[in-house]
Parts: sequence; C-alpha cells; structure tokens
Amino acid sequence: MFWVAICVQEPSLTELKELALRCARSAGELSLKRMKEPFQVEYKTSASDLVTAVDKEVEKHVIHMILERFPDHGILGEESTFKGDYKQFDTLWVIDPIDGTTNFVHQQINFSVSIAVYHKGEGLVGAVYDPSRDELFYAVKGEGAYLNDRPLHLEKVVTLEEALLCTSVFWNKRAEQMGIDQIVKKLAGKVRGMRLLGSAALEMSYVAAGRLDGYVSMSLNAWDFGAARIIVEEAGGKVTSMVGNPLPFDEKSSVMACNPAFYEELQHYLNLSDNTEKGS
Repeated sequence: MFWVAICVQEPSLTELKELALRCARSAGELSLKRMKEPFQVEYKTSASDLVTAVDKEVEKHVIHMILERFPDHGILGEESTFKGDYKQFDTLWVIDPIDGTTNFVHQQINFSVSIAVYHKGEGLVGAVYDPSRDELFYAVKGEGAYLNDRPLHLEKVVTLEEALLCTSVFWNKRAEQMGIDQIVKKLAGKVRGMRLLGSAALEMSYVAAGRLDGYVSMSLNAWDFGAARIIVEEAGGKVTSMVGNPLPFDEKSSVMACNPAFYEELQHYLNLSDNTEKGS
C-alpha cells in the first residue's frame, strides 16, 4: 500500500482579493434589490440598534460564496449566521453585511458592505463597498489602497486645526460616564469641523480617501473596523485604539484612524487611559 501526501496550498493574495471584491459587490447588489421590497425590521438591544432580514440574508449569501470557494476558512460575521467556531480557523473572513443598518432603513444611503480577510491575526485584504454610490474601497497588504481602482495616498500634511473629523462618541453611554464626550466636544471647537455618517466602515474608508481626516469611536466591533483598518493603513494612514494600542482582529475596541500628520497631537488631546479600551 502506498500513501500519497497531499499538500494543501494556501490561496494567493490575488485570489483572496478577487473573491472579497466579488462578495462585496454581490452583497451590495442584493441589499439594493431588497431595499426596494418590503422587509422586516427588528430591535437588537434597543430601538436604535436595528437588524433587518436583509442583514441576515446578505450575510448568508456572502458566507455561501466564501465557503463554496474556501470551505476550510472561518467566518466572523455580525449576524452570527456561521455555525462553526471561528477561533478554530487560521484564515478568517470578518463580515458586516450592512454597516449602517439604521441608514439603510431610513435614508437608503450611507451604508456599506464590509469584508476583510485575516490570516493568523494579520490583515490581508479589506473591501468596503457603498452600493448606493457604487464606490468600492479596497486594499491588499503591501499593495496599497484603492477606490474603484484609483490609488489612495494620504500625502497631504494636515494639522489638527485644519482637520475634518468624524466621531460617534457623543452617542456612547460609557463615553458620557467617563466624560470623554466633553473632551470630544472641546475637540470639535479646535478642528475645522465634525461629521457623523452612521457607518464606521464607510467613515474610516473616507479617511483613507482624504474626504475625512480622522475618525474616533469609543467602541466598535471587529466587523465594523476589520476591512477599513486595512484600507486606511495601506493608504498611509494611522489606525490604533484611542490609547495607541494595535487593534485586535476579532474583538471590540475603541478606534482612532487619521492622517498620520496629526496622530500624536490628536491622541494627546484626547488624553485617555487604558480603561477606555473596551468601552460599551
């Protein structure tokens, strides 16, 4: 009897990128189609924390596409429709089927599909697709960031006073309890302006594109920032927790993403301590 050793070859970055982009566009097209039809809206934890049947359908759709091509990969998705234990997989896809569900329900703009690929905790590919505007932000580790195939480079030197920032801190209860919302209110008086779109993945992608100069959040889940983090970094931006620690790939964290020219000044201005790391 002869035994034949079978070598399983890891997929290339190109293969992972092509599937991530295909999944993002397909998911976006499905969300737009379902948006025009009646759909059910449910509450998660409160009236402001929504989930729709479309979120769940889109996530299942993306998972099917991934596992059909790579059945040995794991999935970490917001709607938890993947039945396996994601921690058992070296290669992990981190998915938010609709980031900005409230916008999806009310505005029908300013929402996005977020898909990232991590291998042993290292971010390889990130894709954030805005289907309402047909804008696809994506990046591959070591190969740069793009918006619809246009390279993104954060080369402009921006001071904190010139910066246009985006934040969700004002609506975070823990931030209010710790007084961080007051710090950010003072920050709003120092910078050029503050914005809120309601989709963290899209807001961070706008930082990569130079439409915003910085983004600050007290608490995001891994699927909120997993893809956009890679895009910002590959565009030359700086992404860490609010106290400067590396972001986890599978856990909740505070997030600060910005033009590197004023990163240290912004972090110093916020003047936070380690107990803010996993605000809720």
